Amino acid sequence: MSINLIRILFFCLIPIGIFILIKGIQLIRKSFNGLLLLEIPYLQQSGKFSISKAGNFSIWQRAPLLKRTPVDQFKPHIINLQTNEELAIFHSISGMQANNFSDGRMEMFTFSAPAGEFQLELRSGTSVTGLQSAVTKLIPKGNLDLSKYFIQVRVSQPQILAFLFIPIILIGAAGIIGGFVLGLLADQLFH
Repeated sequence: MSINLIRILFFCLIPIGIFILIKGIQLIRKSFNGLLLLEIPYLQQSGKFSISKAGNFSIWQRAPLLKRTPVDQFKPHIINLQTNEELAIFHSISGMQANNFSDGRMEMFTFSAPAGEFQLELRSGTSVTGLQSAVTKLIPKGNLDLSKYFIQVRVSQPQILAFLFIPIILIGAAGIIGGFVLGLLADQLFH
């Protein structure tokens, strides 16, 4: 096999790596951006939403970056309006976050629900536990602008997927870099 053919094969890894990298980024973004079912300002304290298909869902907070949030002042409750029963909610294991330049979102709770009509209620209590509670007490309350704080209910993607997509992104990046470097050094490696 000629050195030029080997070089071409290595350089072919670059577009393959780019494709894998782009797909990995798209998949990981999808895991953070589930369908938005409800968004209410914190000051509203309650809101209704519909679920058309049973599944897993998550409760997110959205607020300006680097500002204190009122997570120590409320606890969300989800009520099934057909049965008037409260659904069990669980603290998010991963605490996924999505940020842009002005505000950020953080997954706080997850829950499972059947299809139907539901109501989200923000009652007094706290949404933080353990270390988060200690950190929250250390941050001065200052001027907390509650009008810029929102609660969202989103369709939840399996959290394990976010961790599985990271190796896909790394493989794509390795294909790009490896194809370029090995393509340049092919004559030195295979003479």
